[in-house]
Amino acid sequence: MKTTIHEETVEAIILKKTPYKENDMILHVYTREYGKISVLARGIRKMTSKNARGCQEMMLSELTIHLKKGLSSLMKASPVNYFRHIEENLESEIVGQYILEYYYRYVEENQPLEKEYEILYEALHALDVGYMPLLVYLVFNVFILDHNGVSLDVDGCVFCRSPQVVSISLEDGGFVCREHLGHHPLYSHEVLKAFRHIHKIPMKAIDHIHVSSSVISVLVPLMETLIEEYTGIQLKTSRFIHQIV
Repeated sequence: MKTTIHEETVEAIILKKTPYKENDMILHVYTREYGKISVLARGIRKMTSKNARGCQEMMLSELTIHLKKGLSSLMKASPVNYFRHIEENLESEIVGQYILEYYYRYVEENQPLEKEYEILYEALHALDVGYMPLLVYLVFNVFILDHNGVSLDVDGCVFCRSPQVVSISLEDGGFVCREHLGHHPLYSHEVLKAFRHIHKIPMKAIDHIHVSSSVISVLVPLMETLIEEYTGIQLKTSRFIHQIV
């Protein structure tokens, strides 16, 4: 929403805060209107700052900014959604930090995409309302694959299209049947079904994915290998994911 010729009021998800000078911070945020942008928040580190409560990481805020090419300036910040339940659960917080790190490091600035904003918000919302953190992690990683131009075939065997699949071939990019099993391990029907669902069902419909913790423990290392081999992306928070599987 435009307020004056120089100012804009937008809703933004705070991805990261970087200290700047003695009392300032640079906010790295994602907005629906402008995508990922950087905003200079002057005086935000002072105890008397009125904007500090609206500038915390992993929250949705309404920001009034002096929009500039490069580094914008913060005029006012008000909290909209703290996603406060995320920090009450260690697993949720770890997955939340994983999501924020990906956006901070790998999403380009000043290129707004509705899908990117929606995925970010929906993932944090899913964590906040109590969906299984590692399930949110798996569905979010499907977004990472798609964001990097990777799409797996989960509609049948990648070689013969048979629906009678028994395994997942990472090098061939999808399901394989028994005839084309080769050296790949066999997976249970539950694992294969869940793998298909996390690729087919979007984050906003995550309540339609029903999967056990034991199945998730099989899928997480598979997904980690997919991300590493197909995208080369390495996130620092990945090491904490290993601790909660």
